[in-house]
Amino acid sequence: MKQIKNHKNIAAIFSITLFISILFFFPFFFKNSEKTLKEVSGPLVTMEDCNIFIRITGQEDSIPLEEYVVGVVAAEMPASFHLEALKAQAIAARTYVLKSTNYGQTPIEPTVLRQVFYDEDTRKSNWQATFEENEGKIREAVESTKGEVLKYNGELITAMFHSMSNGRTESSKNYSGVDLPYLQSVVSADFQTENYVVKKKWTLDEWNRLLKVNMTLDDIKKIRTKLNNTGRVEKVNFGTKEWTGREFRDLLDLRSTDFTIAVVNNKIEITTEGYGHGVGMSQYGADAMAKQGRTAHQILAHYYKDTTIEKMMCTK
Repeated sequence: MKQIKNHKNIAAIFSITLFISILFFFPFFFKNSEKTLKEVSGPLVTMEDCNIFIRITGQEDSIPLEEYVVGVVAAEMPASFHLEALKAQAIAARTYVLKSTNYGQTPIEPTVLRQVFYDEDTRKSNWQATFEENEGKIREAVESTKGEVLKYNGELITAMFHSMSNGRTESSKNYSGVDLPYLQSVVSADFQTENYVVKKKWTLDEWNRLLKVNMTLDDIKKIRTKLNNTGRVEKVNFGTKEWTGREFRDLLDLRSTDFTIAVVNNKIEITTEGYGHGVGMSQYGADAMAKQGRTAHQILAHYYKDTTIEKMMCTK
C-alpha cells in the first residue's frame, strides 16, 4: 500500500508541475502565434491610421488619398450639384481609385478613361471668384464621407460612373461583355437635363474619311442600326460592313451610343441622347435624386445594386 501511495504522490507532483509549466509558457506561445499571424496578414486598422498615397501618371509627387478624391470630384462633377450628389461622387471616386490601383500600388491616369483630376492651381483657374465657395463645398463632401467605399460580397467594386444616361443606365454586360451583378441597368431620372439631346453634322467627305468608307448620301439612308435592351445602339450595318455601337461612337466622337442617323440638307446628322458610356452612376441622375431628397447612400444603393458602404480598412 505504501508503494502505491508513493506512486500516487509522484503522479500528483508531476501533474502539478506540468500544469504550472503550461500556465507559465502559454502566454509566450500565444504571443508568438499572434506575431506570426500579424506578420502574414497585418493587423486591421481604421481609415485614420491608413497612409495611402495615389500616384498620378505624369506627376512626380504622390498625393494623399483624400486630397486625390477632392481633385477628382472637382473635375468630374459640377460644384453646383447638390451636396448629396457630390458625396456620392466622392465615395464612388474613392472606391474606383483604390480598386484600380490596388490601394495605391500602381499609378492612375488623370483622364476620362480613368478619372479626371484637377489640382488646386487648376481649380483656382477654373473657378476664380467662386474658388473658396466651391472648394469648401467639395471638401465638405469628401471629408464627410472620409474612408467610405463601396463593396460587393466584401470586395471593392469597379465603381464606374458617367455624365447622363438615356433614361436607363447601361449594364456592364452590354458595355463590355462582362456581367457584374452590381452594374445592371436601372431607371435614371436625368433625361430632362439640359443638353440631353445633341445634334452633330458632317459633310459626306468628312463622314467617309472618318469611317474609311466610300458612301453616297443615298447609302447613308440604307444604314441600319440594332438596339440593345437599354435603347442604345449595339450594331451599325451597311452592306457587309459592321461596327459595334462603341466603335461607331469612338470613330465619330459621339456623346453616347444612343443615336440616330439621318440626312438633312445634304449633310449627315446624328442625334444623341445622354452623355457617356452609361454604366454605373449617372452624375446628373444623382443630382436629380439628391434634389428629390435622397441621401448619398440611397443614390449609390440605386445605381450599384446589392452593394454595401463601409469604412475602409487597411493593413499596416
